[in-house]
Amino acid sequence: MPEARLDLLASVLPLAKALRRIEDEAAAGHDLTMWQYAVLQVVAAGPGRNQAEVAARLDYSRNRIVADLDALEERGLLVRRAGADRRANELVITDDGTATMGAVQAAIHRAEDALLAPLSSQDRKALHRLLPKLAASARSSRPPPKAD
Repeated sequence: MPEARLDLLASVLPLAKALRRIEDEAAAGHDLTMWQYAVLQVVAAGPGRNQAEVAARLDYSRNRIVADLDALEERGLLVRRAGADRRANELVITDDGTATMGAVQAAIHRAEDALLAPLSSQDRKALHRLLPKLAASARSSRPPPKAD
């Protein structure tokens, strides 16, 4: 008889919920939503992306992202500027946006470290090494997002 094992979703779902709570709380501590924090991360990683590109990278609604961009721009955390073809604005994170994103990320990492505390250092390193590989594989195997 094969060895009994949990389905991956059964193993990962409680972790995913805990990580979502960690991100929500860390972002809220800086008056952001988790989605606004994610937008800042994507814009920081690729300055000059437009809102459709950022939404696609996050698998987020191209319509809903507008309110997040409005809020981030109003707070001075990012700016929109005319793109090269003038049909789409380029998004650029500001210095305040970078500082805020860094503070949220530091809070997330502290909480993640506490969550992973039961694991040995070697197991934590293995997890951090393996999860990006698995995530990349999952991203490449899913169908493209539907248009809004």
